[in-house]
Amino acid sequence: MTADYAPQRISRPGYPVLPLDRVQAAAVWAMMASSFFVIVEPAPCDLLFAVSVLLFLARGLNVTVVAAPMILYLILYNAGGFLSFLEVSNESKAGMFVITSCYMAVSAVFFSFYVSSDTQRRFAVFKNGYIIGAIIASVIALIGYFDVGGTGDFLSPIQRAQGTFKDPNVLSTYIILPALLLTQDVMLGTRKWRTWRYVGLFVVLACLFLAFSRGAWMNFLLAAMLMVALTFTLTPSPQLRSRIILLAIAGTVVMAALMAALLSIDTVGAAFQDRATLAKDYDSGEFGRFGNQLNSIPILLESPFGFGPTKFRRIFGLDPHNVYLNAFSSYGWLGGITYMVMIVSTIVVGFKGVLIRTPWQSSSIALFCTFLATALQGVQIDTDHWRHFYWMLGLTWGLYAASAAYAARGPIRQGGR
Repeated sequence: MTADYAPQRISRPGYPVLPLDRVQAAAVWAMMASSFFVIVEPAPCDLLFAVSVLLFLARGLNVTVVAAPMILYLILYNAGGFLSFLEVSNESKAGMFVITSCYMAVSAVFFSFYVSSDTQRRFAVFKNGYIIGAIIASVIALIGYFDVGGTGDFLSPIQRAQGTFKDPNVLSTYIILPALLLTQDVMLGTRKWRTWRYVGLFVVLACLFLAFSRGAWMNFLLAAMLMVALTFTLTPSPQLRSRIILLAIAGTVVMAALMAALLSIDTVGAAFQDRATLAKDYDSGEFGRFGNQLNSIPILLESPFGFGPTKFRRIFGLDPHNVYLNAFSSYGWLGGITYMVMIVSTIVVGFKGVLIRTPWQSSSIALFCTFLATALQGVQIDTDHWRHFYWMLGLTWGLYAASAAYAARGPIRQGGR
């Protein structure tokens, strides 16, 4: 890794790596590595999350007041959901919707506390497990897409890379942060497991393309370009700036070659032509996706408690496909307003964290860029029950808490770079 973002050994008096620390790290790593399989609920990663929480209840979570605004937003957001649920309390799907939202909120709080101390080591555990999970998910999805061993009917039922996810749109956004972290390792010149990082990045990007999610494509491109721009701007190293320019050119050529190779396959080319449009038939028209959104706004302005969880689809025949509109629909005015304030606040603290020079600044950059792009993607898809979205939400606040504390006390280093 280049000197500017090289890992630094931080002295942690009072925080020795004890057997419990190793067990906790193994539980978090296993949770993330198993996150490739979510076709059933609760998924293995959900069960391992519960194990991780229990292990950390003994010791290890730093309850930081910096995350208090996020916790307050999540409480108010879910309170709005509960009030809206009372309007449709006889519907089991609505009840499960609210329970799922509460679980997602707990996961965000956990990860905010998790990385607020021992930050560099703990984020590395999260990152390594997540990358493994993303690569496994991508390999399985590619096997299904190319119908290896007759697996296409199960792993790619709509001729898009889907694998062990219920929706290719969710799979493709799940692998964006790992793709960015791998891209960042290449950009910064990480030497450990270099060949495998290149292979992993190639596999993940191929899966991302073959999932044929227009939103995920734009999400990744925006996040990647923003990550390169921020790294280029914030590094004081002329050598790294030169490396970034050369790799940007080389990366563009490689991406073009990968796309050309994939598009040379007739079925892939046909699917790409079908998906590479900004608006499909079901998007337009008075009763299409956008028409339903516009038709719902006047009704929601007169409905303080919204329609109730899951009821938008029953009224209009389609999901909102807009997480901000869905917040007002499913959680009422309280939930909708709180959700929007939470997203804006998270973007603000994430950007502040990016500007603080810490040993984990590169991680803050990759996380911020992915979260911002995913928040913008929420305009065209419902992201409110994506596990990885809540992981990023909590991590953003946790990294900012750690970065603010690091800046306040000054870097305490042990050894050299």
